[in-house]
Amino acid sequence: MQTENTEQHTDSIAKRLGQIATSCLKLGTIGFGGIAGMVATIENEMVVRRKWIDHQHFMDVLSTSYIIPGPNAVEVVMHCGKERGGRLGLIVAGICYILPAMLICLIFGYFYRRYSALPDVQHFIYGVRPATTALVIGTVFRLWDKTLKNNIILIVLCLLVFVGSLYGMNEVLLIIGAGTLNYLAYATKNRLPIFTGLLLSPILLQINCRFSDSKLFFIFLKIGAVLYGSGYVLFAYMDEALVRRNHWLSHQQLMDAIAVGQITPGPILSSATFAGYLVNGVEGGVLATLGIFLPSFFISFFLHKVLSSARKSQKLRLFLDGLSAASVSIIAVVGFHLFTSSIQNWHGAIILAVCLALTLFWKRLSTVVIILIGSIGGFLLLHI
Repeated sequence: MQTENTEQHTDSIAKRLGQIATSCLKLGTIGFGGIAGMVATIENEMVVRRKWIDHQHFMDVLSTSYIIPGPNAVEVVMHCGKERGGRLGLIVAGICYILPAMLICLIFGYFYRRYSALPDVQHFIYGVRPATTALVIGTVFRLWDKTLKNNIILIVLCLLVFVGSLYGMNEVLLIIGAGTLNYLAYATKNRLPIFTGLLLSPILLQINCRFSDSKLFFIFLKIGAVLYGSGYVLFAYMDEALVRRNHWLSHQQLMDAIAVGQITPGPILSSATFAGYLVNGVEGGVLATLGIFLPSFFISFFLHKVLSSARKSQKLRLFLDGLSAASVSIIAVVGFHLFTSSIQNWHGAIILAVCLALTLFWKRLSTVVIILIGSIGGFLLLHI
């Protein structure tokens, strides 16, 4: 009987890991539109369709990911994997989410080195942006209703963060400020709360030598451990390490690497794969990918433990609610910018309108279908 129970337990774990792998491979393949687009697809998959975590839990993970280093979407996906399949689930989720972008960037790197140019894929991805914009807008509507819950303080904080982010204020400070203000609004004791930010302070080696695989790995490991912010921050780190200090890439090659990260699915950190490939082929691409994403696995283990404790505390619950309200605003600002860029011509406006209607009125429709409709629609409209 005990052996039979053990086998059933093993089968259950294997089944869950298989579900995690399938789900995260799909998410990694359709994750266009930057962090907002990736959040939209992850929330639809993990919360709405599969119900692996509830809405409030998802918002807690998302909002906390904004104030720690590393790629937000990867950390959120790995946390969902941990909830579904334990530690192995976290690892499987992270690997499967990153893998599609890594493979695509390696292929792009091959064509780039062979033909000194990137493959022309613009016609195929033209409609992806307005389709992703529709998903982001739909997610903002859904998150607004479920996160703010007609709470006037959270609504005011949300609007303030939206305005601040729209005018270029630091997003990390806005999110932490919103959490602190929401806590203060409900605090009953006459003393200031103390919040210690989640920071990773790794001690990394600096190897002063000519090119080596270990040096390439450690360069990207350091970037992955301390990276906050957008792709422009990533560009600055890579420019300093790969172009100015070591002269492994030209400035144009680095710009092309960032471009590849933007036109491929998954986090923009996949630019590291392309850059690593240009430095030392497939081996360099794989090492750069391992280096830049490895810190996220350790951060996600830490994040999971911290959130498990924080969610049980009423005081920290207030802080997390403030973070969640601010996160909705950050996504809304990205959605606003995507919207304005998507309606600059009639092709994009039509695709956006169709995909938004499908997103809002056919809520069980898969995000894969929405993105495919946008992509095919863009290809057809450009050839009319």
